[in-house]
Amino acid sequence: MNCKKSKLTGLLMTVGLMAMATAAACAGGDPEELSIPVSINAGEMDPSTIEVKQGDMVTLNIQTDEGGEFHLHTYDIEAEIEAETETDFYFVAEATGRFKITYHPQGEHGVGGHGGGHGGGHGESHGEGHGEGHGTLFESEELDAGDTFSYEIKSHQAGETVPFHSHLRPALHGKIIVSQEAGMTEAVAIEYRDDAAVPNEVHVGPGTVITWTNSSSNHQTVISGLHANMSMDSGTDKTEHDDDEVEIEIGFLEVQPR
Repeated sequence: MNCKKSKLTGLLMTVGLMAMATAAACAGGDPEELSIPVSINAGEMDPSTIEVKQGDMVTLNIQTDEGGEFHLHTYDIEAEIEAETETDFYFVAEATGRFKITYHPQGEHGVGGHGGGHGGGHGESHGEGHGEGHGTLFESEELDAGDTFSYEIKSHQAGETVPFHSHLRPALHGKIIVSQEAGMTEAVAIEYRDDAAVPNEVHVGPGTVITWTNSSSNHQTVISGLHANMSMDSGTDKTEHDDDEVEIEIGFLEVQPR
């Protein structure tokens, strides 16, 4: 009888330990890739609070009745959203806490030309002026850690200054100063780190091939032109919006520890 009780007790203890181990594994778990539908109508976001866990790779599928600029504060990521068109807004939920989300409707003033969304194709469409149009010269796909993107300077760009940035982390930005002299240098390398693009200013000539390498811990992009919150003259973030722009607080992002 004692032998049977001992076996039963052992079996129950084994089952209990297995249940505890399973619960512990489920409580943490690996980061997930999440796609979350988000709608913005009449200045209100649904859901009003987006809940994820630390490390999750999040894509917000945003639809709105009025185009404008979607801004995730503290993470400091912005994207321009077109009305009645789904825009993918990607970020990695690294920081935990509760973060404000605001929206700047276009209204009658409009917002200029991101075209919305991340992960756009390669391709080149040569714009006029000094290469300051957002994505008019080059735009990479999302780059994983270790990925590269290259662009060759064209002869018609001699004498121009071409700004660039990562739309997923605007702090990674810089400028390309193109000399009139061809063959100045054949190749230039730029490294995206977590805190900056290194170097953030390069001097090249027509025919130079520039290669960006993503050495940061997150996805990045390489896009020609200025980010919406950057100034070409200062090369620093704009901290104030124009007086005629309206900033609406539409919701929050909550990132829970994993």
